[in-house]
Amino acid sequence: MYLIHDTDNSNTQIWAVCEDYGQGPVWEFHVYGLMDSGDVRTCPSIDMAFELVGADPRPVLEIAPFLADH
Repeated sequence: MYLIHDTDNSNTQIWAVCEDYGQGPVWEFHVYGLMDSGDVRTCPSIDMAFELVGADPRPVLEIAPFLADH
């Protein structure tokens, strides 16, 4: 797991995870801190994860463009 977004003064974080379900590696994005229950939201794309937290994914994609490939 890689921490790719951590909002200042907030509990909201986005973690990138590379999983393999038998058909090659797939990136998933886990968003923590949105639900009052503490449950995590799993997103299939970096854009969806950043949309949930209201942030721009471009700075992360400039550093790690491979995250957009999956």
